[in-house]
Amino acid sequence: MFEAGGYTLAARLSQVRKVHFESGEADEKNAVDLGELLGSRQKLGRYYLEVLVKGDLIPVLVDKIEPIKDLQLAVWLDFPRIMRRSFNRMLKGFFFDGSRMISLIDFEQVFGEKDK
Repeated sequence: MFEAGGYTLAARLSQVRKVHFESGEADEKNAVDLGELLGSRQKLGRYYLEVLVKGDLIPVLVDKIEPIKDLQLAVWLDFPRIMRRSFNRMLKGFFFDGSRMISLIDFEQVFGEKDK
């Protein structure tokens, strides 16, 4: 799990290849600031993830990294169909762990199909 743009997010482990704890390791010109993509004006981006999308590794800046958690005991909520729009197709649904909502995002939708 990680935070970006004030949101607590999760991604499938199959999409995240590596976690870096210093953004200086990332090529800032090629890195995508996920907080900025989500509409946050903050540019913290102290950490970054290497995300695999269609065979390409994309560095993604995030604000905070949390340990991997087993969310099997969390309540799963599908994204409501009536609210589905092209700009939010990256959200697959939400976990509620008793204290917060955690959005599951699909990096294939974030980066892989922007032009559709």
